[in-house]
Amino acid sequence: MSVDWYRADGRPATSDEAQRLLIDVRSRLLAQDVIRVGSVVVVVSTWFTVIDQGLAANGRPLLWQTIASDLAMHADIGQYTTREQAARGHAEAVVMITDRLRRLVARTDAGETWSGGHGSWSATG
Repeated sequence: MSVDWYRADGRPATSDEAQRLLIDVRSRLLAQDVIRVGSVVVVVSTWFTVIDQGLAANGRPLLWQTIASDLAMHADIGQYTTREQAARGHAEAVVMITDRLRRLVARTDAGETWSGGHGSWSATG
């Protein structure tokens, strides 16, 4: 299996260039936001991966990734072919996650509970 390494502009990188990029973690971070809603804290980070994460529909390598993390898990919520797409995707993810957390906390504060799985919210009390 061959590994393809890339520069942030999407051009191929040599293995030496890739090694330098992989070591310099700070320079690969495009954006990071900490979202706090009530007692819930989620970190949204968007990174340049150096390694192709798979091909996009247009055949270009997916080199940027947005991840949402809390203390219990992390989830890949977006992959992009360009820095510009990654920046837009990051901003959209922050808005979406903030909105969903606010709604979740509001429902919980109102006394609603989640039945889990494919269940639904129900009022308690």
